[in-house]
Amino acid sequence: MYSRRAGVSCAPRQEETWLFTRVKGGLRRIFRYEDGIVPNLMAMAFIVAGYAGGFLLLFSKPVWVWTLGVLILAESMIISAYFLHELVHHTIFRSKALNARVLAAISWVNGACLSSLARTEKKHLAHHIQKADIISFDFREWLKGHPVIRRGVAILEWAYFPAVEILMRVMMVIQPFSRSLPHRYRLLTTFIIRSGLWVWLLYWHWPAALGYALSLLIMISVLRFVDAFQHTYDAFVAEPGSGDPDIPRRNAAYEEEHTYSNLLSVRWPVCNLLTLNFVYHNAHHALPSMPWHRLRKYHESCYPLESRKSSVLPLKDQLISYHRYRVMRATGQDGPSGQQDFMGAVGVSFLTVF
Repeated sequence: MYSRRAGVSCAPRQEETWLFTRVKGGLRRIFRYEDGIVPNLMAMAFIVAGYAGGFLLLFSKPVWVWTLGVLILAESMIISAYFLHELVHHTIFRSKALNARVLAAISWVNGACLSSLARTEKKHLAHHIQKADIISFDFREWLKGHPVIRRGVAILEWAYFPAVEILMRVMMVIQPFSRSLPHRYRLLTTFIIRSGLWVWLLYWHWPAALGYALSLLIMISVLRFVDAFQHTYDAFVAEPGSGDPDIPRRNAAYEEEHTYSNLLSVRWPVCNLLTLNFVYHNAHHALPSMPWHRLRKYHESCYPLESRKSSVLPLKDQLISYHRYRVMRATGQDGPSGQQDFMGAVGVSFLTVF
């Protein structure tokens, strides 16, 4: 095809077509699902750009720009956490080696690098297979033996500070040394690097260090809010070095009955992308190998409107329960009669693995 005015060809150049084909073919060999190439590239781009851009905004003098930086940085951490979850399920890449490398890299964004990534994968997959919440540290029993700390945790949780999650992370660092676990020196090196960088940032520009800490707390708070109401599973303690807990065998019907989709919005599904569609939890548990970008359609096809009332939790109810039982949930107090299932879980994050 030629342009009469310029007398030149308007057809695409052969070199461009060849290059496009080569790039597309290369991406197909990298990503596990062809329809996941664009969504996953966008997710990874947001993690990198959001983390770098949000961090740079923390050095801004206008408070509103600094606040925007805190929120962008926090959201990049949140997406990185749920992207790590996808990597645990191997829904992104074809190559196990590439999957492991990206998993290790992205763990530095959300703090999962302080745990054993191999055990992170093993523990989370056990959650799907055994249909139970498996925790590595029984914080409620530990708090009973430390009443002063228990009181402090109760006060902080009343003020919406994620004290239990911070306690879990502190114990995640301490426990390998108390039990002489093999990865303790790698953990110590990682902890020194991360802590040293934050202390240096605190000395260089304290508002940026404060903003980073706030972003981290926002990520932790969002993740634990989402985790709180997705299951009414029993919790079993599986400490490193101890035997496997005796978990009853459960079937798919039990899993479906005790799993809930805690959508951020039913009316505007785009809002659920803030958690990388992790809130479509019934769909995820029905097909754990289904990638995040397909969960919404699967949810809408398998859970029609008339049947969603029993499996989809309205955001308003989640917020009310999260507020009402925030102290009882953390300290292990008994809730009101008939309401135990709605208090929610705490300390079950897939990022805190011992």
